[in-house]
Amino acid sequence: MKEVASGPGTDPFAVPSNGTRVKFYSRTGDFKMNTTDAGYAVRGALCITLLALLLTAGCASRAPTIAHTHIGHAMTGWHDTPEKGGLFTTAEVKADEALKAAEAASAASDLQGIQSGIEATMMATDPQYETSPGGVEVKAPYGVRQALTGAVAHISFAASSPDASDNVKESSEPFAQSAQAVLDRSDLILALGSDILVSRSTEEARILGKEVLLLARANVFGDDSDGDGIPGSSPGEYGMRQLRDEIQAMIDREDPPYTTVDTWYLFNLVKLPSGQWVFKQRPASSSGGYY
Repeated sequence: MKEVASGPGTDPFAVPSNGTRVKFYSRTGDFKMNTTDAGYAVRGALCITLLALLLTAGCASRAPTIAHTHIGHAMTGWHDTPEKGGLFTTAEVKADEALKAAEAASAASDLQGIQSGIEATMMATDPQYETSPGGVEVKAPYGVRQALTGAVAHISFAASSPDASDNVKESSEPFAQSAQAVLDRSDLILALGSDILVSRSTEEARILGKEVLLLARANVFGDDSDGDGIPGSSPGEYGMRQLRDEIQAMIDREDPPYTTVDTWYLFNLVKLPSGQWVFKQRPASSSGGYY
């Protein structure tokens, strides 16, 4: 039988025709293999590699659970928030904006400056209207109150999904209760802010503005209403920082683990008239319908 050497200077991937014996050289010695055996080995390796690629592709394209997609709406993206950010993350941004505006109002030296800062605080908390340059009132969809209410709703949707874990089901209601502290403070910011906007007294506006600042700061960092020296030590004291910790702890407990939901799934989950949530069918695979 013809013998062909394999080693330095030869094609390491070439497989001679059947009946040729291949001799492999190495630092530790050499060994021989029939090409029929070599051919099977190469084809087997290729099959295993191809199978691994197919399995990887299948896992990558697998749809997330409905529950995890709703969590993604809170944490990653929602179709009509500013820059399509997550509802909860939008609430965090707006709470920060409200605090900065309240700080500006507190630092102002005249009534107009105080009222300007307070109006911005109110807009970031609950933008009931905006006045465009042409004098037309335009609805502004998201402040702290709208975004956080939406996040609470979607965590609730996640908990009521058929594929929700016990962890999500058990976490939904406590999260909603914890979020109420921020929503209640938001109501107070709007009430005090309305009084400041119609005030004709700089001193009165300044005093009320300080109260608004305390509320806006508590909406971010939590408050210390029980006097234990630890802001946000109980749900009734929570601000957005503590709510972030709570929702992140829920996510960290998920098994199988929660992973960031792909944008396509976030923006293509729809609710049928029956109340069932389903993903739209990808255009590449079908002209319409659901799966």
